[in-house]
Amino acid sequence: MAADFIPTRVEAGRSLAGLLYMILGNRDGLRLLDSSPDGFWRSFGAFAWAWPVQCFLWTGIWRASPELRPETAAEVFRFFAVSSVFDVVAWVLPALLLLPVCQVFGLPGKFTRLVVANNWFGLLSAYIGFFPASLRYLTPVSDAASAFISLAVYAAVIWLYFRVVRICLEGDVMVSVFITLLMVISGLTVSELAYGSLSN
Repeated sequence: MAADFIPTRVEAGRSLAGLLYMILGNRDGLRLLDSSPDGFWRSFGAFAWAWPVQCFLWTGIWRASPELRPETAAEVFRFFAVSSVFDVVAWVLPALLLLPVCQVFGLPGKFTRLVVANNWFGLLSAYIGFFPASLRYLTPVSDAASAFISLAVYAAVIWLYFRVVRICLEGDVMVSVFITLLMVISGLTVSELAYGSLSN
């Protein structure tokens, strides 16, 4: 059952290719995303592909806040268990937010494609975020330079997400901006809550 929920490598590759087409402004990318009922639910399974990178990204908090570094096996387990719970929340929350947004703006027919694109973009953004995070460990980059690179990459991810949403909405710029800002705010809120829980 779990294997059926997790997308295959071929499906993941096809979906990521679809996102790249959409980022380039090509609506044909939508055809590569499975927006069927099965594809809708399986897109949530993309989290399984992103989870290892998400765990790695969370370790970056140890450098920023050394006091949060776990010392025992139990503390390590708790750290990744708590962070994973919040990652799941961050993965599911957009769908819960997009449902009323689509109703308010008269876009119920685009709800499914938005959620599917959002879920697969979560996988893409996780691996994009891996680049600046790995620099902290692999190169002698100063904290200031690392922070600047991370901020630049984060801004780029937001811009790419906006382009994907705009294709999903067939060029509706204002609603695309609203959805993008909503996702940014919700993501930052979940991250702040996660940081607070890990600090306790």
